[in-house]
Order: sequence, then C-alpha cells, then structure tokens
Amino acid sequence: MNLVNSETGLLGIIGYPVKHSFSPMLHTSLAQKYGLNFVYLAFEILPENFKYFKEVVLTLNIEGLNITIPYKEKVISYLHKVDKLAKHIGAVNTVVNKGGELIGYNTDIYGFTHSLSEVTLKGEDVLVIGCGGVSRAIVCGLQELGVKKVYVYDIDKNKMLLIKKQFEDFIVLLKEEQIDTTIPDVKMLVNATPLGMKENDLSPLRLDLITKEHIVYDVVYNRETELVKHAKQIGCKHVFDGVPMFVYQAVESFFLWTGVKADEKFMFDLVRKFLNRNH
Repeated sequence: MNLVNSETGLLGIIGYPVKHSFSPMLHTSLAQKYGLNFVYLAFEILPENFKYFKEVVLTLNIEGLNITIPYKEKVISYLHKVDKLAKHIGAVNTVVNKGGELIGYNTDIYGFTHSLSEVTLKGEDVLVIGCGGVSRAIVCGLQELGVKKVYVYDIDKNKMLLIKKQFEDFIVLLKEEQIDTTIPDVKMLVNATPLGMKENDLSPLRLDLITKEHIVYDVVYNRETELVKHAKQIGCKHVFDGVPMFVYQAVESFFLWTGVKADEKFMFDLVRKFLNRNH
C-alpha cells in the first residue's frame, strides 16, 4: 500500500450530491495497483460555491478531476481548453490540469459505446429519458453507433431545446404524455437520469410497457434499479446497468491523468465486489 507523503498528488470528483460515488475507491485502488503516488477524493460542492472552481483547483494544484451531476455543463466556462468532442456535446466529465492549464474531456461517450460492443443498433430507434450531460454523451454515442433516430424527454424543457439544437434532426422531442406511446416503437430504452439511485425511486418508464424484445440501459450504477430488475425478470436479452459505462469511462479518465491504460477486468472485479454483485 502506498503511503501518503509530501509529494502525493491529488485527484478527485466534484458533484452534488457525490457521496454515493465509487470513483474514490476505484481510482485510489488503481493508484496502489500501479504504484502511483496520488489520492483521489470526493468533493461535494454546493451550487453557490462552484464559482470558486478554477481558483481552488489551481491553488491546490489538483492534477485531475471527474465532474458529475450537476456540473458537467457548467464546468466548461471555467476551463482553458475543451476537447473537440466534449465541446460538441456541451458536457465535460474529466478535467486534466496540465501545468496550470485546465483541459476538459468527455470520456462518457467511450464508456457508453464500449459497453454496447456486443449490441447492433444500426438503423434502430432509441428512447432516452433525461437530457443532461450524460444524456448528451449517450446521444453522441448512439449517433456513432448508427442509430436512426433518438426520442428524448426531460422535465427541464430548456435542456430538451439545447439537445435538439446540438443534434438537430437526429433528435425527436417528446411531451411527457408521448413517452408511453413511444416505448413500443423503439428498440432500446435508456434511463439517463439519477432516478433509481435511491432505494425508493420509481422507474422513469412504465414497466408494463417493456417487452423482452427491448434493450434496456440504465446509467445508475450504485444499485440495481427497478427498471433493470424488471427487464431481467421479463427476459430481456440485453440489460445494462451503469457499471460497464462507469468502468470504461474511468479507464479513459485514468489514462488521461496518468498515461496508464488500466486493467479492465481488475476494475470490474473491484466495482462488483464493492457492490456485492456477481453479474
């Protein structure tokens, strides 16, 4: 086990809330595995204090950060540079401090597309609930995978208009009452909201409308959601919780910070052990 000393580097994750995150456990374990001298901490930042982001990162010389809800879009205006793909979707989940220059990336896109490597979606239609930062990465990924059309809904109408502006004709905006009638017409259903993170959360989609022909994807990784449980129970062939996307995006973030390509199997085993899951 590495000992913290006066040369130990600092990485972390910023969000609100963020105490549920497994990123500190994962990245600190990776540091120990590869003999890297850094610690990774969770920083739960109140919205009114986020304005100090740049000053704090540069003052403390934080070498890298993951950015999560609700700051993936907001953080962009505090960075010196933003990767082309991250700029296109308008969301950053990884920040690298390169000698005082803060550079933003989006590794969620890789995390999502890589997790679907065994699924063919070319020419299919998809329904995505949620239009935040992770949703934009997912929509971009679906575009790369050759999806024909993506139907989206969010309770925040401004977010819906923004995602429509970014992806234009690829996106079809839904009203809340249109969700149920859209479910039978699409191949894949995606929950890109935090709904399901807490034990009493209801499914964002009507479970009785889901059939075993659907591909079901839920970005929530800290627990098995009602949506994922139901999809498995009815025999959906392809059911994804948020673990693969979480692991694969972490692989890319870790590489951006350290130049080390982490062992994916080690990471999956670690996360599933922590979650007490065998699947």
